[in-house]
Amino acid sequence: MLTKETFIQLRDFIYERTGIYFTENKMYLMENRLVNRLNELGLSSFEDYYFYLKYGNEKTKTELLNLYDAVTTNETSFFRNPQQFDAFRTIVIKDYLENGQNTTFGLRIWSAACSTGEEPYTIAIVLLELMEYLKKNIPFSIYATDISPRVLESAKTGIYSEYSMRGVSDNIKKKYFTLTKEKNYKIKEDVKKFVRFDFMNLMDQEAYRLYRNMDTIFCRNVLIYFDEKAKRKVLENLYECLKPGGFLILGYAETLHQQRYGFRPLLFPGTIIYQKG
Repeated sequence: MLTKETFIQLRDFIYERTGIYFTENKMYLMENRLVNRLNELGLSSFEDYYFYLKYGNEKTKTELLNLYDAVTTNETSFFRNPQQFDAFRTIVIKDYLENGQNTTFGLRIWSAACSTGEEPYTIAIVLLELMEYLKKNIPFSIYATDISPRVLESAKTGIYSEYSMRGVSDNIKKKYFTLTKEKNYKIKEDVKKFVRFDFMNLMDQEAYRLYRNMDTIFCRNVLIYFDEKAKRKVLENLYECLKPGGFLILGYAETLHQQRYGFRPLLFPGTIIYQKG
């Protein structure tokens, strides 16, 4: 059983490394998510698990990755919140194509906290469809990162259930996926080649250096798990990673106070997108 004292120790440990904050009413949620880790390691108590994490040996580094897997939430699907992808399409047309922003080296897009890959693959499909519609080549690269090694491996495999595809039209399914023997959908190599997956912890200050000069950053449904301090740190880093005039796309439940973080809110049908000032 997880005691309140050990819960606080584990909560602070997790927060320090990931920015994810478990409020006291989430104590049972933490217990349910970590109990399998105790069983896997043959530990008899959550207190032992905390000391294993805090004072362990080289094996602890591997266990930290298992911990990240256990505490992160990975609910996603293709074309989730379609109004945001409509807004992204408009941004690409108006800001990068019509207004002639510098895209000599192609669009650079970052899907931060990409989970099992539905978001970055959706971005690639949106751009491929746009190129076909405009009959115009748009060079682009998509960088997709997550803190969970398990979901990154799933994303690289690129096989999805019908549930993940619930927002996808039959036409898109036929063009960009192949149906497996198990009736799942496998993303085609023509889409895969545009996406690069890597491990990244958004609380790791040094890691942001690899993701500079981005035109657009998707960071959806992540900040809701952070407290104000961690949220501020992440937003400041995302701001620095964007090119001047670049765009930040957050989840529907995540809003920024106007001007507070240096972003300018732009209204689109059904959504708000934030532009670097």
